[in-house]
Amino acid sequence: MGFSFAVWNVEKFKYLPQRVRAVGQMIANHNPDVIGILEFLDKEAARRLVRSEHLSDYDFAFTDSVRSIEILVGWRRGVFDQVLYTQRRELQVGNIHLRPGGLLSVLPKQQDSFTNFLFLHTDSGKDPQAFANRKLMFDKIWSLRERLAALPEQGGEARLITLGDLNTMGQTNESTAAQEIAALEQAALANGMRVLPKTHTHTWSSDGKRMSNLDHVIASSELRFKLQDPAPAEVLVDGWVNRVGAERINFVKNISDHSLLFGELR
Repeated sequence: MGFSFAVWNVEKFKYLPQRVRAVGQMIANHNPDVIGILEFLDKEAARRLVRSEHLSDYDFAFTDSVRSIEILVGWRRGVFDQVLYTQRRELQVGNIHLRPGGLLSVLPKQQDSFTNFLFLHTDSGKDPQAFANRKLMFDKIWSLRERLAALPEQGGEARLITLGDLNTMGQTNESTAAQEIAALEQAALANGMRVLPKTHTHTWSSDGKRMSNLDHVIASSELRFKLQDPAPAEVLVDGWVNRVGAERINFVKNISDHSLLFGELR
C-alpha cells in the first residue's frame, strides 16, 4: 500500500496569523501522510502551525541547531506501524552553521522494511565554499543509502527518499545551475538513486518572474511512484507556479518564494 509525502520551504517563516493559515491550508489541500516544512525562524510560528486545525492529526519532530528550529518533520497518526526520527548531523559536513538533515523512517502497515525520508536544506550560494559544501552534502546522501541498504531489516533496499531545498544554483564563473543539476542527476544514478521528474522545472522565484530550479526529490531506484499530470512527472509542484499576475506576486511575497513538492509512493 502506498502513501504520500510533501516538502515545502516556507522561507524564513515567522508568526503571522494569515501566513500560518495559508501554509496550513496549502498542506491540507494535498493531504500528505509525511511532510517536511523547511526554514522556520520563529518557534511561535511552529507552535501555531502544528496546533492548527489543518495539521491536528500529525505528530512532529524537528531539527535543532544554532540556526534554531530549521525543519519540522510530520507524519499522520495511524498510517504507520512504527516511526523513527533521527537528526543527521553528518549533513552539516563539519560546519555547525549548516543545517542538519532530518531522517524520518516509517514502517507502513503490513510491510517488513522501512521507507526513509531525508529532509534536507543544503548550503546556499554560488561561491566556491557553498558549492563545495553542497557537493559534500550530496555525497553524504549516497553514503547514507549504502548504510540503510545494509541493514538486515531492509533486505538490501535502502528505500531512501531525499527531498527539500537543495539550492542547485551553480558556481560563479565555473558552472551553471543546469550543470550542477546534471551532475547531481549523474551522481544519483551512479549511486542507485534518481532525481524524480517534476510537473514544473522551476520551484523558486524572487518576484514571480525570475525563477530557479532549487527544490528536488531524489529516490532509491527500487521505489516506484504514481505519475502526476503531465506524465512522466512523478512530483507535483504547487504554489506560485500555479498562479499568475498579482496573485503570483502576492504568493511569493506573503506566503513563500518556494513551491511545495508532492508525491505518492505506489
